[in-house]
Amino acid sequence: MLRHFGIRDADMPESQDGRAALYRGLLAEAARAGHRVLIVADDAGEVAQVRDLVPAHPGHRLLVTSRHRLVHRDFSARVVPLGELAPEHAAGLLAGAVLRTWPQDPRPAAEPEALAEVAEQCGRLPLALTVAGALLAGDPGLPVTELAAQLADARTRLSALDSELDDGVRAAFDLSYGRLPAEQARVFRLLTVNPGPDCAMPYAALLTGEGFADLRPKLAALVRASLLAEEPVGSGRWRMHDLVRLYARERGEECAEQDGREEAVDTLLGYLVIQADLARQVLALDTRPVAGPGLPSMEEARHWLDAERALLVAAVGFAIESGRPEAAVELGSRLLSYLQIYHYGQDGLVVARRVLAATEGRGSAEDLGGRLYDLGLALLSVDEPAEAERSLTRALAVFRENSLRMLEGKALNQLGGVYAAAERWAEAEQLKREALEILREEGNRHAEATVLSGLAGIYEGTGRLDDAIATMRQTVSLMRALDDPHREVSSLNSLADVLWRAGRLDESTAVREQAVDTHREFGNRKQAVGMLSALAESLVDLGRDQDARQRWEEALDAVTAEGDLYGQGEIMGNLGLLHRRAGRLDQARELLERACGLVAGTGARRAEAAFANGLALTLYDLDRPSEAADAFERAAALHAGLGDAEQEAVARAAATDLRGRAARPRRWRGRQSPPPP
Repeated sequence: MLRHFGIRDADMPESQDGRAALYRGLLAEAARAGHRVLIVADDAGEVAQVRDLVPAHPGHRLLVTSRHRLVHRDFSARVVPLGELAPEHAAGLLAGAVLRTWPQDPRPAAEPEALAEVAEQCGRLPLALTVAGALLAGDPGLPVTELAAQLADARTRLSALDSELDDGVRAAFDLSYGRLPAEQARVFRLLTVNPGPDCAMPYAALLTGEGFADLRPKLAALVRASLLAEEPVGSGRWRMHDLVRLYARERGEECAEQDGREEAVDTLLGYLVIQADLARQVLALDTRPVAGPGLPSMEEARHWLDAERALLVAAVGFAIESGRPEAAVELGSRLLSYLQIYHYGQDGLVVARRVLAATEGRGSAEDLGGRLYDLGLALLSVDEPAEAERSLTRALAVFRENSLRMLEGKALNQLGGVYAAAERWAEAEQLKREALEILREEGNRHAEATVLSGLAGIYEGTGRLDDAIATMRQTVSLMRALDDPHREVSSLNSLADVLWRAGRLDESTAVREQAVDTHREFGNRKQAVGMLSALAESLVDLGRDQDARQRWEEALDAVTAEGDLYGQGEIMGNLGLLHRRAGRLDQARELLERACGLVAGTGARRAEAAFANGLALTLYDLDRPSEAADAFERAAALHAGLGDAEQEAVARAAATDLRGRAARPRRWRGRQSPPPP
């Protein structure tokens, strides 16, 4: 640094203290001359390297970059952490690296999607992006899609991002890793046994065999080394950057024996199987609920499943990859009911496919048929009926060949559901009746109730509403007797739908209220929102606006807790329309404005158009014609985008009428009415 100030070697003080004194003197001289100096110290490894560079004068500044979080009691720096770049900035950095070498390079403009893919594979890490940019710049004929294909394989990605000058991604990680004490390096390596996107503190302790008090300082040291992050801070959940994770896994495989890596894998998978089974039983997903001292509550069990869902799904695949198919089947089979009941369809499909892969060629005929059956259910949950039919048909053949009578009945029931969805009513009813006969013979009342629910749907689909209502009441009674609150609530909602269709509105609403009350016992906020909204709509149709308002406000609390912006906007909009109908115009305006803003961010143009119409009418009623005209114009543009020419014309006519007359004409109001909540 003194050489940067022009000090010759011949004039350089010999001692460290002498050099520091000269440095401070030069900065003081600059300050007296009215100069402000910015000192940049790049890639510092420790506080000792930069402590003496801290300027004494407040007009000067020291900017230090480092892979490490430089914190010390006598070095009071402000730390500004730099994470990965935003997607558009990452792609821009990559494109810039290519175009600097050859400004006419056509690839960034011709292959923007591939460029974005490469940026994501680099984890949007500036160093990795720079290396990838150099690879493209060094080979002008290399298509970006080809580089993306090379980086797609996680096992070879770090090698692909090495640099000929030994300053690539792995070399940078080597420097940070090489400074770690042995016990921190071991923790760093073992964290990658966890296959989820992050690692909660209990799993970090489980993998390393260390208590929380001893483990947290080691994790904090890894954070300071920029090899780990606690996200969010204070949550006890630890995340590695994707490329750091690949590097840590490489080091972990090299040190597997000394770290006890295989034992850590067995410990983690065994623990997840036990916890998933416990949560399944507490939530009564397949059996009667269990409760007692030392057991988690329903809320705690559901919170654990929700918080660790990504880990649990990933662990099923990890078990197969690590040569533990039995563990994959044990864990996956315990997750499927949760994923289906709580509407995580895509995750359920992933797990069902993996469990089937782990079973084929290994398990019994009953196991294979069961896995095919589970896959059929998962495919139905993501609306893939053709594939579901193939899987269920295979399962049915296995069950019949092996005289597995009860399982045969279950497969017949689900195939009947496939046919019912395709409105092949006669075939569907025949299969359901066959299934009902078998399952009653076998004494499986749970499956019997499920078949009855499906038959009720067929009766409703063919217009036999009285039969549908009677059969659905049987289903509700059976589910209640079996102490299955999840399926009891589902059956109550279906019964309410049929009663409403039959014109028995008060009965339908009472059943919906019963479903909401039952649901509160085990809770599922996402499901609760739909139920509360449906109940509120029923109450509005019955003229019970105050009751409807209470239900929508309860639903709004639930979607807000879930962070569901579209749900918040939709419910605020409906509440706004309800307030307008009651003459509470200021509340209506506020809610409708917020609703329009929230749903606009989600791309839900139909809902936005409805709320914009309601907002326009509310502003008109508030004698704010100019703002009302703006809202009608917004609604007209949205209707145009939806291809609804009639509503577009009505909204534009209203806007034109408002803008063109000083007085407030009323004639258009008969043509423009707010959409129903």
